[in-house]
Amino acid sequence: MITEEQYNQYIADFNGACARTGMSYSDFYDKWYEPDATFEYLPMAAINSGKDKAVAFWTNVGEIMEETIRDHTYFLTSDTSIATEAPIDFLCKQDLEWVGVKHKAGTSFRLMMAGFYTVGENDKIKYTRVYSIYHPHYQVT
Repeated sequence: MITEEQYNQYIADFNGACARTGMSYSDFYDKWYEPDATFEYLPMAAINSGKDKAVAFWTNVGEIMEETIRDHTYFLTSDTSIATEAPIDFLCKQDLEWVGVKHKAGTSFRLMMAGFYTVGENDKIKYTRVYSIYHPHYQVT
């Protein structure tokens, strides 16, 4: 079971990897994920199984924007599952289109994320499914 306190550390570790002020994506994966874990990101329907694919996905996203997961608004946990919702802020490093919306370099936008995690016997994540939704209402003004 991963507690809320541990999950908060998971988010802090991820944010540090994204900002390049903490551990690397590879070390983050090793600390929190099973070696053959699957990370699924929607709406892009990107499924990354195993460390190499997950780290490559995070690295590719990190090259075009910096991601910061904010404090969760909902958190539920059991021995084998976690469900959470949190806003995620993205700072664009270049002009890009993300979830159908164009953004200029230097601007930021916010998505609302719902994350569902399956936790293994050794308290490492086996499966992650993340839904991210863009809506003008979520944007910070």
